[in-house]
Amino acid sequence: MATEPRTKANWAQIGVFVFLALFFLDWASDFLIPIIAALLGFLIMRPIERRMSRWGVPSAITAFLICAVAGVSLTFAAWNFSHPIAQLAEDLPEMINDLRRMPNAAADTLDKLGAAAKAAEDAVDSGDDTPAMEVKVVENTNFIGSLVASAPVMLGQIALTIVLMFFLISSGSSFVRKLVESLPRFADKRAAVGIVQQVEQKLGLYLGGITLINFCLGIVIGGAMALWGLPNPVMFGVIAFSLNFIPYVGAVFGALLASIVGFNVYNDAWTAILVFSTYMALTSIEGQLITPYVISNRLKLNPTVVFVTVAFFAWIWSVVGMVIAVPVLITVKVILDQSQSTRAAGIFLGGAGENTEVETEL
Repeated sequence: MATEPRTKANWAQIGVFVFLALFFLDWASDFLIPIIAALLGFLIMRPIERRMSRWGVPSAITAFLICAVAGVSLTFAAWNFSHPIAQLAEDLPEMINDLRRMPNAAADTLDKLGAAAKAAEDAVDSGDDTPAMEVKVVENTNFIGSLVASAPVMLGQIALTIVLMFFLISSGSSFVRKLVESLPRFADKRAAVGIVQQVEQKLGLYLGGITLINFCLGIVIGGAMALWGLPNPVMFGVIAFSLNFIPYVGAVFGALLASIVGFNVYNDAWTAILVFSTYMALTSIEGQLITPYVISNRLKLNPTVVFVTVAFFAWIWSVVGMVIAVPVLITVKVILDQSQSTRAAGIFLGGAGENTEVETEL
């Protein structure tokens, strides 16, 4: 019996598609970021909306309350912590320059190399009568000015996210129901229900658990920085809380920031190293002991894939991309786990796919 020839993948078409997809993700980032953030917020808050609906609360009221709490929280955080954080960012270049002024052999070597390069440049320029072009070097770039310049875009994205999340939540279950009804087969409808409910469950588990853990970590790190005598330890607690949503990179960046401030306060390298070690020790205890016990036993992801995903989204969407990278990865894994043809890819992303029974209620 003759067998049908297997069709080969057209790698040229796949390559063109990937290239166009990357270009579109970068080109439309200002539009896609709030939409994806709103969809993730909708999936996280949907269980709350369903419970409030059982209690007789209209979905529009629930959506208004959720969006109002989000807006007030963001306004409170911006009002209380934006100025000290912006001031720290403004002073950071001078603090780094203080580190570079430390007398050591490496700095002396760099100075000698710089002097030699200058002498060579003078020797070359001495035989040319053409006047050199004057280059004005602008130092101490105004961070606050650049932040103010980018504020309208950021505020527009936040407003679009909140408004879109309001419409999604206020629609109740009709948005998901219409999505399911658009599928042709009953098996596809049931799989779609399972995907939505598992995404809700896993995103709620991850973001709820990591938010509580980061809140406690921020309190502990703020207290540790206060014991070290660093100025405004509450600000460092907020920074630790925010940066810890970024896997791997956030802890290192926060520790470097604290060590630079520690050196600026004490003018001592060993103190800066101890501040860095304290910060990293606390985040390591959280990352290696607390988070695996609370979250990772029920939500396993491949650490290498997580790191690559964070790096990829940082490349195309900067800091916001690093924050939403893990929720997007969780959603993709749940979708891949539902099909037999893609389950191997889901297992690669982090453990065996789960075949849990799901409710059919929307």
